[in-house]
Amino acid sequence: MRRSPPVFLLVLFALYWAVPLGAIWQHQQTLQHGSLYRFRTAPVDPADPFRGRYVRLDFEAEWLALSNLPWPKDGGPLFAPLTVSAEGHAQLGTPQTAPPVDGDWLPVRLQHEHDGVTRVQLPFDRYYLSEHRAPEVERRFREADVARETYAEVRVRDGRAVIQSLVMPPG
Repeated sequence: MRRSPPVFLLVLFALYWAVPLGAIWQHQQTLQHGSLYRFRTAPVDPADPFRGRYVRLDFEAEWLALSNLPWPKDGGPLFAPLTVSAEGHAQLGTPQTAPPVDGDWLPVRLQHEHDGVTRVQLPFDRYYLSEHRAPEVERRFREADVARETYAEVRVRDGRAVIQSLVMPPG
């Protein structure tokens, strides 16, 4: 006589697949329905033996001309509202202890303050590419002169952010 698998194994199997599928679904929802922002970038090109090649990005928006922000005691995030400059670039507003009720926002972590400037960490900082494309993209970013801007197009929805693409001058 054949026995069916115990119910708890079936539940465990369902949970095993639900977690990654839920993360993929949230990522896709952000890409499809999130607001588009352009973050000016400055790249670095490392390799990670476990995750592959990627372009690590620094963003102008990470530097805020603010000081005396409420540093969370537990090291948790603050929530920065997003705005767009006259040039069309994403900017962070003053980080708050709770997400704004209206508009797009991102969770940020405070890194350090110095001379009235605060650096925050955005929830995204790398764009994964194939082994062969990453060095070429990084080289093109480094060679782009300052007058021709490079930026990351980022989709934001409900505090989640996904880098959609990198935009750089032709070359």
